[in-house]
Amino acid sequence: MSDSMKHKYGIVITFNKSDKEIFHKLSSKFQYTEKDIVNNWASSFNKMGDFEGRNPGESLESFIDRVVNPDSSYVSQTKSVIHTVAELMKSKSVDHKIGSTVKGGSLGKGTAVKGRSDADLLFVYTDISSIEILKSKLPDLLKELQSVLARSPHKVTSVKRTPFTIQFNIEVKGELNEVDLLPIIQLDIGDRSRAKMNPIYQQIKAKEDLREYYFKCLAPLQVDFVSKEDEKIKRSIRLLKYWIKTRKHVLKSYAAELLVIKAYEEMGKPPTGKMKTLDLMKTVFTKLSDLNNLTVSWDKYYTPSSYYVPSPPYILDPAFPYHNLTRQKSGIDEKYVHLERDAKKFLANLK
Repeated sequence: MSDSMKHKYGIVITFNKSDKEIFHKLSSKFQYTEKDIVNNWASSFNKMGDFEGRNPGESLESFIDRVVNPDSSYVSQTKSVIHTVAELMKSKSVDHKIGSTVKGGSLGKGTAVKGRSDADLLFVYTDISSIEILKSKLPDLLKELQSVLARSPHKVTSVKRTPFTIQFNIEVKGELNEVDLLPIIQLDIGDRSRAKMNPIYQQIKAKEDLREYYFKCLAPLQVDFVSKEDEKIKRSIRLLKYWIKTRKHVLKSYAAELLVIKAYEEMGKPPTGKMKTLDLMKTVFTKLSDLNNLTVSWDKYYTPSSYYVPSPPYILDPAFPYHNLTRQKSGIDEKYVHLERDAKKFLANLK
């Protein structure tokens, strides 16, 4: 047996003489190959509580750069393709005028993980004056957008119309990107102070049957809330998303973004140039390890207690008071029990 072997993730394992004797016995008795032993060891290493693919002794910063962060040229090209689609939609819209386009999703907010990205294209219609009119015209708007999408010069697949969106995949460099097209109207007048936003939230409170339409139209606030964060915070967001993806947990992408932002705030917002990613991630996993006391909310646009505050755990959307991103029927669902248990194990080994 060689003195060292390299696992598929780049983990280099070195064996001493006694190791070799043990592995020789295992190989003879159980018909294990050297590759089996190395892969089993590496899998155990990951199960102990490290990020999948992280080398022993590798810093979180190096790991994020090597495994988690998306390739910058790929992101640029994907954004360019999405922009082309958006411009096509605007230029070919016939019956109603699209004034602007807001790009959301992980691509728009700058939180995409390597090998996994999504985008929301929010088309702001300037000649639709109310939520009620938007509701009545939405089916026709979606039909028109889907018709225009068929003329895209880029390869578009899996096109699906939902009550509020057109969903499709678009290929860039062999990777599929999920895209949602949403027709919306601008609810605010550019001033997003609590005083100016309050009448909008009062309408939402009073018009329960229209809340889903208001929710979609407030998506630009969600984009702004996350996208303005420092790149150091976004690196930690991507790392948490990577952990959720590789551990097959159910926490939503937006919930992960908000959780990291709240953890950073609870640390006192230290200068990002001096802050260690490890410290921020420990704060994040500490919160995930105690779901009975997980309460995340903001009062930037509205006062949560004036609307709806569920029992913990909850992560309330800072833009929409009735959107709990950990919504469940009662108590803590089994999927979150698994998340909490895994977070506790992970926190104990995080370094």
